[in-house]
Amino acid sequence: MRFLVCLALATAGIALHPLCAAPAAPAASVNDSDTTELGGRMDEMRVSFRKLRRQVSDASANASSLELVASLRQAAEQSAALAPARAAALPESTRAAFVADFAEKMKAFIAEVDKLKAALEAGKNDEAVALVARLESLQKSGHREFRSAKRD
Repeated sequence: MRFLVCLALATAGIALHPLCAAPAAPAASVNDSDTTELGGRMDEMRVSFRKLRRQVSDASANASSLELVASLRQAAEQSAALAPARAAALPESTRAAFVADFAEKMKAFIAEVDKLKAALEAGKNDEAVALVARLESLQKSGHREFRSAKRD
């Protein structure tokens, strides 16, 4: 008799488990209001840059590194033509200068990416590692200057 009671409880528990589970949180939509075209380009750059940082010192991965550099450069060029979301919060009198400064800094970033490409093509991976560090420094300073404050 005990066996049947335990079996019945186990069966009921298995059958009701999906009904008791907490509903899953909705997946983040690509079209969230916080997502901008510039944010999408920056995400592309982040993915390429993260992979590039891991493999740039390996000369045997130069072909893959050059593909990542091309992807990074393309996303940076597209980003340079866009305005950061932070610009919308600025007064009209300073907004144009802010956007122009952003475009100028992105062009400087692209120039460093071009140097990185040349170093990889020449097989100068030590120089490429230094350039990646320089790009990371430019990225951090650019984010401090142009990115909106993160919301918690």
